[in-house]
This record gives sequence, structure tokens and C-alpha cells, in this order.
Amino acid sequence: MEDHVHGVVATWRSAYPDWDLAGMALFGRVSRIERLLEVRRLEALRPEGLTTADIDVLASLWRNPAGLRPRDLRRTMMIGSGTLTPRLDRLETAGWLQRQLDPEDRRGRILVLTQTGRRRVQELVERLLAVENQALAELPRTTVDRLVGDLSRLLSALDHIPS
Repeated sequence: MEDHVHGVVATWRSAYPDWDLAGMALFGRVSRIERLLEVRRLEALRPEGLTTADIDVLASLWRNPAGLRPRDLRRTMMIGSGTLTPRLDRLETAGWLQRQLDPEDRRGRILVLTQTGRRRVQELVERLLAVENQALAELPRTTVDRLVGDLSRLLSALDHIPS
């Protein structure tokens, strides 16, 4: 089956027939899949005024009902405080989360979802899962399972290569 990336790779292959284009063929498709899914995810989140980065914050708090310190949240998301603080302010103002006193550090805060935030995040995660599963609907389950396993092995290998 031919897709957008097939044409790009074919052009490169014509120009440089001795190059190994396996990486381009694979990672070009992975990138394209991610871009197309991002559009669909944003459409699903638009009614709430949220981005996928917002959902990363909210879903992390949803998975940690006792809450997270901002520094722990930043570590899980691998972002800086300058990126996270304005997002937290906006999500708090919108009623998704609240900052509570950290019982172990009087100067610190713990981020927790509000009751409404907890309920609504679950609904949004279910909505996003539906978007992702709908994207896979044309593939047999065995193919999906094989892709998950293969990509997991690739990711593990890449995670262990020093940068």
C-alpha cells in the first residue's frame, strides 16, 4: 500500500539508490502518524479548551490521586518550570486542579485534581482512547499487537543508546 511517505522515500531512492532508507521509511511514517493523530486529539479536546500538553498534566494527576509536587510532575513530563507554571495557573483558574499545602514542606505545594477535574479527566481520557482506537480500527488486532511489541523493542533500544 502506498502512502505519503512512500512517495518521499521513492524520490530519495531514485536520487540515491545506494543509500539505506529504512530509517527514513519507518520514522517518516511514525512522525506522520503522530502529526495526524495530534490533529484528531486536538479536535477531541477543543470543546474543553485544552491541548494535549494540558492532558498530560491532568492525566498525570489523575493517575496519582494523592497529588504530585510540581517538581515531580516536571520530571515525569521532562519539561522546565517556565513551561509548567503558566499551564498550571491556567488549569487551576479553569477549575481542573488545585494547589494544596505540602504536609512535608510548609513552603511547598501538592497539585491535585478538583472533584470536577477528576471526573472530567476520566471522560477526556476515554474520548482520546476512542480517537486512538478508531485510528486502529482498520487493522487486525494481531497486527496492532505485533506493532506494539516491535515499537516497544525499538523504543527500548533507542532509550539505551547514549545521546
